Amino acid sequence: QAPLCADVVFQLQGGHRVFAHRVYLATACSRFYDLFALEEPPGEGDGDSRDLSSWGRGFLSLRWEAVADP
Repeated sequence: QAPLCADVVFQLQGGHRVFAHRVYLATACSRFYDLFALEEPPGEGDGDSRDLSSWGRGFLSLRWEAVADP
C-alpha cells in the first residue's frame, strides 16, 4: 500500500496502484527511458500533468507530485 523508496506510481483503472522504481523501468524499456528523460515542468510537485495519449495504448498522462521522503 505504501512501499518505501518507490519513485513511480502507476494509477490503474479501478483505483489500483502499482509502485515501481524509475531506474529499473528506464533500463528495462526505452519507452520508459524516454518518459523519464522528459524535462520536468516548472514548479515540480504542484500537480502539473502532461498528455501522453499520442504515445500509444496504455499511456494517458503523466503527473509530477512531491511525496514525503520515508
